[in-house]
Amino acid sequence: MISILITNFNKANYLKKTLESCRDQLEKNFEIIFFDDHSTDNSLKIVNEFIKKNKKIKFNLIKRKGKKYLNNNYNQMTAIIHSLKYSSGKYISLLDADDFFVKSKLKTLKIEIDKNQKKILYNSYYTLKNKKYYINKRHFLIRKLIWPIFPPTSCLTVEKKIFQKALKKISYKNFSSCWLDFRLAIYFSKYHKNEISYLKEKLTIYRKNENGNDNIYNNFLSIYYWKRKFEAVVLNIKI
Repeated sequence: MISILITNFNKANYLKKTLESCRDQLEKNFEIIFFDDHSTDNSLKIVNEFIKKNKKIKFNLIKRKGKKYLNNNYNQMTAIIHSLKYSSGKYISLLDADDFFVKSKLKTLKIEIDKNQKKILYNSYYTLKNKKYYINKRHFLIRKLIWPIFPPTSCLTVEKKIFQKALKKISYKNFSSCWLDFRLAIYFSKYHKNEISYLKEKLTIYRKNENGNDNIYNNFLSIYYWKRKFEAVVLNIKI
């Protein structure tokens, strides 16, 4: 079974589509672990309505207890670490609350897992920006500089045992500009390179939001751009 881990903070505008993309999967042997990080919008109302209408889906709703951290990417990591305790799948598929899956995703993953016995699977994706879809043309086997090119978080599926081991190695409170997807890509490329499978199938729709976390790091004239570059190099050495 595959456990879909969704972490959410104030993504009510996108949640209905995200959850329905899980419900509509061709492969039905899955569960949803949903972690809400103290949302102040209608997220929980939407989730509870979904649960009531889809009682056949194994669904575990988790709410953060206690205070959040100032470091948002550490909030994401601790949310996932906590969610794993409630998951029963052998494999974990990550899904950001504003992204969604194509309906053949889990079925395609299952075929690939059974066929090639890979433990870390990245799939290609479409980018959704301003209501327009863009085809991703990057080849993820390419390496640039000292770290790999990798798809977004919602394109990763990994064996639970390896995922738990990785999280113990990469969950530093510092390096605030280096998010989970980058940390995992570094760790996997160093220690599990031969266990990675790159699927050309576009199985995820990655929503590029105008107010997303990465936007402040895209301008090379910004101090945030160079802060991320510096932290990425140091983190790569540390991992």
